[in-house]
Parts: sequence; C-alpha cells; structure tokens
Amino acid sequence: MAVTITHITYREITAHAAEAFPNECCGFIVRRAGRQEVVPVSNVQDRLHALDPQQYPRTATTAYSMGKEQLPVIRGHEHGELAIEAVYHSHPQHDAYFSDEDRKNAAPGGEPTYPQAGQIVISVYGGEVKAVKAFGWDDQRRDFPEVELRVTDGAQR
Repeated sequence: MAVTITHITYREITAHAAEAFPNECCGFIVRRAGRQEVVPVSNVQDRLHALDPQQYPRTATTAYSMGKEQLPVIRGHEHGELAIEAVYHSHPQHDAYFSDEDRKNAAPGGEPTYPQAGQIVISVYGGEVKAVKAFGWDDQRRDFPEVELRVTDGAQR
C-alpha cells in the first residue's frame, strides 16, 4: 500500500500543521468528483479537556479530537458522495510516527474505521514541518505500519 497525494495537497496539509502549531491539526484528504481535496477540521481537544480533564487528560498540544466539520465528510463517505483517502494530523515538537493514541483513534476496538484510508502524520518543530509520513492498515499484522508516501505533480487533483 502507498498513500498518494498531490503537491497541492501536500502544501495544504503542511501549511495547516504549521499554522496550528503549537497545537495538533487534523483533517481529511478526500476524493470528490474525481478531484483530491483537503478538508481541514478544527481540533476541539482543549474544549473537551476543559470540560472533563479526567476523561480527556491531554490538551491540543499532544492530542486531537475532530470538530463538527468532520460530520459532512463522514456522511458524504457513507453516501458515496466522496471517498476518504487519508486522515491527517500533526505531532508538534515530536517526530512523525504512529503512536498508540493514533492507533486508538484510527482503530477503536482494534478495527479500523476506514481501513482503505491512509493515515498521515506531520512532524512540526518550532512551527516548521520537519517530516511527513504515511501509515496504512495491514489486516494481517492488525496494525498501521509505515507505507510509502507518494507526492505527485497534481494531475490527479
């Protein structure tokens, strides 16, 4: 498996990660009407943490919870209006790796929510993107190993 995104998509998700710093950013890469599109989603982790720090011990600097902008994407995917190609988020002041928390979010109960979708993690140090890596569900390993991230010229967009 490889995750393929356009140069335009790459620029949009890395700009989102740098802009959100020192907090994590999150969003989707979707295919709609034959075009790849980035759908940034707000990170509501700080709000959840403020409401219930017991249930949400992490803040937005080390975790993300997607805001309501995710709902049209999920509905569109379920109704066949778009396809979720990848979910992306950033790791401020950390490397681009797929953490245990990332696994819990991507595969609640051990089953991936979107097994065909890649997972992209963007490493941001001091507001600068340092690395971008992709991960994909491997049914045999029951895990998200690193996979190739292909960045194309944008003809697919």
